[in-house]
Amino acid sequence: MRCDRYLKFIAKGVGYGWLFFVVMAWFCTQKEPVATLQEIHGVRVLDARLSLSLMLEDPEIVTPIGIAVDAEDRVYVLESHTHLPPKDYAGPSFDRIKRFADTNGDGQWDEVLVFADSITEGLNLAISPEGELHVITSREVWVLYDRDADGISEERRLLVGLEKPYQVYAHAAMLSITFDASGNMYLGRGNTGSAHWVLAGSDGSKVSGYGDGGNIVRADADGSKLEIFSTGYWNPFDLKFDSYGRLLVADNDPDSRGPNRLVHAVEGSDFGYKSLFGGSGIHPYLAWNGELPGTLPYAVPLGEAPSGLLNTNLTTFPSDYRDQFLCSIWEESRIVRTRFAEAGLSVTGDTEVVVEGGTDFRPVAFAADSKGNVYFTDWVMRYYPNHGKGRVWKLSAIDSSHSLAPETAYSPVHEHASVTKWNALREGEVGAALLKEALQSKDAFERHAAILALGKPKLQAVLQEVRYDQHPAVRMGALLAMRRFPSGDGMESAKTFLTDPDPEIRRAALIWVGEQGFTPLSPHIRSALSGPGFSVELFETYLETVKMLQPDFIIAYQAIAKPNAKQLPRALPQGFLSDFISATDIPGEWRSAALTFLENPSEHRELLVRLLSEEEDFSRIIDLIRIIVHLTGPKVADALAALAFNPEMDSEVRAEALWALDRQPYTEWQEVIALLYSSEEAIATEAARFLRFRANDPEVKQAMVGVLEDGSSCESEGLRQQLMLALYEDTGKRPTPADIPAWQALLDGNGDVSRGRRVFYSTVASCAACHAHVGIGGDLGPDLSHVGKSKDRRGLLSSLLLPSQEVSPEWQGWYIIMQDGKRYEGRQIDVGDNDIKLYTQQVGFISVDKKDVKDYGLVEASLMPEGLLDRLTDQDIMDLLAFLENNKDE
Repeated sequence: MRCDRYLKFIAKGVGYGWLFFVVMAWFCTQKEPVATLQEIHGVRVLDARLSLSLMLEDPEIVTPIGIAVDAEDRVYVLESHTHLPPKDYAGPSFDRIKRFADTNGDGQWDEVLVFADSITEGLNLAISPEGELHVITSREVWVLYDRDADGISEERRLLVGLEKPYQVYAHAAMLSITFDASGNMYLGRGNTGSAHWVLAGSDGSKVSGYGDGGNIVRADADGSKLEIFSTGYWNPFDLKFDSYGRLLVADNDPDSRGPNRLVHAVEGSDFGYKSLFGGSGIHPYLAWNGELPGTLPYAVPLGEAPSGLLNTNLTTFPSDYRDQFLCSIWEESRIVRTRFAEAGLSVTGDTEVVVEGGTDFRPVAFAADSKGNVYFTDWVMRYYPNHGKGRVWKLSAIDSSHSLAPETAYSPVHEHASVTKWNALREGEVGAALLKEALQSKDAFERHAAILALGKPKLQAVLQEVRYDQHPAVRMGALLAMRRFPSGDGMESAKTFLTDPDPEIRRAALIWVGEQGFTPLSPHIRSALSGPGFSVELFETYLETVKMLQPDFIIAYQAIAKPNAKQLPRALPQGFLSDFISATDIPGEWRSAALTFLENPSEHRELLVRLLSEEEDFSRIIDLIRIIVHLTGPKVADALAALAFNPEMDSEVRAEALWALDRQPYTEWQEVIALLYSSEEAIATEAARFLRFRANDPEVKQAMVGVLEDGSSCESEGLRQQLMLALYEDTGKRPTPADIPAWQALLDGNGDVSRGRRVFYSTVASCAACHAHVGIGGDLGPDLSHVGKSKDRRGLLSSLLLPSQEVSPEWQGWYIIMQDGKRYEGRQIDVGDNDIKLYTQQVGFISVDKKDVKDYGLVEASLMPEGLLDRLTDQDIMDLLAFLENNKDE
């Protein structure tokens, strides 16, 4: 506040006395009052420049889901009554659309009409550029007419209908609808649980699939000329265009793959999910963030259950909201704003929470009026069946002096350089040299546009030329174009690519062969393993391609033999892996890789023990140890002990055998004491770790103290630290967990990758209980195979020391408390009508009856416990960091 006038007033000698001067001087030193955050019914607006108003609540509106606003600012709300209603539900037996209007301009709705009813499993609303209201249900798209303008629809017309399957789950069928500025209609279809689906348009045009992912389907405004615009989704709950004509889609995530994601859908795009391979999202033919060639990455990671989208350019929000989107995060009781940044020919970004509520706040869908106000529906309860609760809110700017000038939903599209470049590439309006350059781009969207261009008839000569290009990225582009646009010589082309020098091209060729069912190439697919470049991913893709080419699977798939494609059995031939492992003409690294895919290693115990005793290559022996470690028994223990105590064996092999022996019922464990005196640091250190929890044994304690006092022949600081931790639980003086720079200084030393791997998989650190590395380990937490590419040492330390400081939405923890007090914790919760499923560390997915559940909700802290580093020495941590920072597949 300005106070010059008060000081001048005093300076003129107006005699209010010294006290008045003191009071006014104090008043003038006070800061501007801070705007308070608004809160209504526990719902808080976290941006003080925005205002929230409750427009309606039950019983005037119940279980509202879709929402739309027409050109006269009348608001249409889809009220759900058929979404899994309980048997005693008191509401109507159909959904209805209510229309609300403010006829006197006081900001409140004073007119309410039931615009339409007799709707089943309604999901969303949209108004076309022509001003016609459309409703999408789980099975159909209707346009509703009010020709006499009385506020009640007297006519409706079916535009698009789902002919198959005959029964659908409302959250995985037809979901979302929008229009572009030209009037084309875009529909979001869920994955239908991998059921065979057929969608028919008004002109008889059809699109279909079996075991594919969810799709974005494009049609003319009248529901004709259906075509698949984009694919590879789980369940795309909403889709909206930005001001540059780019389509953004909010997609939910499979059970074990995350995060939920906001994607930029372009023509012909594939975002990597196929329901044929189950609901987990984990399969070598699948991607979630552009991991596979031919798939595209997401733009922005989202929280659990994103439901609605809105282009903020339709609002009068503050100007820093320009070119952003609002997204409702149903499961997390939040509305976020997405802050976009240009990324090649697409966008990337992050989110910031704008509105947040408690467990009785479940925002769903958005719509904006001509004044720039935002209306959104609120399902209120975290309960899928109809429940009789509901609210509709309005979110507005408090001060419009520095706000956006609201656009209309179908304003002319603004020009944008990346959109212009995308269109030119896609249409092949550039020369061959620029197309080849685009195929080598780091931008997946630019590569995708070039691949679409190569499918055009006018560029077939260029396609034939680039398939033999010296640059792998150009050849990959040719492969993907041929895979997307089949021709008569597709099988022969795929065969050629199976022997390409580049392993990623060979992997893409395997997927091509498997997806197309090229059974004549079955004898040739092993050639994909013959070239340079070993990787577990390539081998896993090879195995899955073998399964895809089995005649039983192909016949069943073509005949649609099961209601759901994921029910079709895909299996390797009997004895395939054991024969592969035993073959002498196959390189050892591939045979070692096969070990990790033995579905039940215990069935191959004799083979594994025999191979362990016969193998001469040290690296292969280590691979065998890492598989056999999961088996227990005297023969396994004896085989490991023979390696650990063999003085002629490589020291790393001996250390690895000691690490594995610690998990065995080894009765002669006292023999390990002698290894404390080994001159090989790896062996002595691993012996100390082996004996750590036996340090109270007199013989062990005497030996450990002796090594500490008299010194070890290897003179290892790492060994000293192991012994201090075992004997005295002493890890030395350490900084507080929050002091990351001090930790960096403490751990500024050399780590050993091999030792670090043993730390990662040790029972002490327990990292592998929740995290996988190169295909081995748990999946309760993120896969850490390439964590060193995304996090530097500071980031890794922060994650280890402060696990709850930054938890990505896909790894959010959940709890279930049963009526008897038993508590479960895990991630990937799925609350159904009668049960709750939760993915847990101990047994994977569990299912509990809802009537036996007392409470469930978000776990505030990370599922990764704090204090894990207290179990490790400083050298252990340095070794672990070295292992995590190493990005070479082992």
